[in-house]
Amino acid sequence: MKKRCSIIILASACVLITLAASACRGPYRKLEYYGGRGPTSYVFPGEFEKQQAIWMQWPSGVYNAGSQPVNHVMISIIKALAPYIRVNLISQSTEEIKQIKDLLKTNGFTGTNVHYYVINHLSIWARDVGPIFVKDRQNRLNVVNFGFNNYGRGGDQHYINVEGQVDKLTAQLLGLPVINTKLICEGGAIESNGRGTMMVTESVALTRNPGLTKKQIENEYKRVLGVRKVIWLKKGLAEDEPITSGHINEMARFADPNTILLAQVLPGDRYANRTSQNSYLRLEENYRILLNSTDQDGKPFRIIRIPMPPTLYEEANNTGEIPVRSYLNYAVTNGAVLMQTYWKPGRSNTLKTTEDQVKSIFRRVFPGRNIIGINAENVNLWGGGIHCITQHMPAN
Repeated sequence: MKKRCSIIILASACVLITLAASACRGPYRKLEYYGGRGPTSYVFPGEFEKQQAIWMQWPSGVYNAGSQPVNHVMISIIKALAPYIRVNLISQSTEEIKQIKDLLKTNGFTGTNVHYYVINHLSIWARDVGPIFVKDRQNRLNVVNFGFNNYGRGGDQHYINVEGQVDKLTAQLLGLPVINTKLICEGGAIESNGRGTMMVTESVALTRNPGLTKKQIENEYKRVLGVRKVIWLKKGLAEDEPITSGHINEMARFADPNTILLAQVLPGDRYANRTSQNSYLRLEENYRILLNSTDQDGKPFRIIRIPMPPTLYEEANNTGEIPVRSYLNYAVTNGAVLMQTYWKPGRSNTLKTTEDQVKSIFRRVFPGRNIIGINAENVNLWGGGIHCITQHMPAN
């Protein structure tokens, strides 16, 4: 499987704008700010709550040069989102913006709900390096400036430096306060119920921050995100191990403050190969953890199992690894859920039946939202999915 790669592109100047952002009411908790500024409190909104925009990062040429081009996936997502939500698209230059507009027009997009921003970036992973928004007691949006170390893999320091600045540069562009922290974290690694509880995997958080204890990491999450409770799952999908060490967004998501969607390897795939067997064991261990977990108020969660795409587990790429494919790497926004779909003519009826079942579950747990299928396999083959290349911005 191709990994999220390090690429070198010339830096671009930022376009300066100002947006006034305020926030809705939420459950705040007073937390000490360990920087001398006195007590500060935040709330980390759930993704299922009202939004004002979705951020995306336009891909550089490397993402379209090979056999897995991602531009058509980006265009499909933009066209699907624009009727429901403002799309804020990060580009490298004003010249590229013109090219993007022409490309969208050529592909039938005639909408006006896409807005362009010039911010230096090197990847498409807006969820991981883009702005993570929290709300403060003054009803303002703030951006948490987490550290970035290329998913714990190190590598090209220029790539790490550029990607690690996307969130901060976006905040500056919007005129939003920045909450600084030395904690290393990507947006795809954390999931919030919007009421004070978050989920994270030990395999990611501990690997990213080897000099910190689990308790220290948890305390820092509480400080910068305002959460009151952290649910620690063990490991993510085995397929995701060499990519992110196991991001939460591939396997466990909050559909609402009380409902958790948890991936499930179906019986016919549990022993298809060692990778699917490991994912099965990991998911069942996480299921037991969640069954014994409660929210910030001590109440148990409703847990709904979401099947993993069947039969596809037997498909390995030329390195012998199995690409990460999951129905839980969806993006939810106002009025719509963008769901990854895999069935096409020639693939099994079992896959089609499973996909229809997942769509039915999504309709129940996201009432009032249209479920829109997107073929995002080329993004999957780069190591991510729809959720990985979108970052939501909570509503005013």
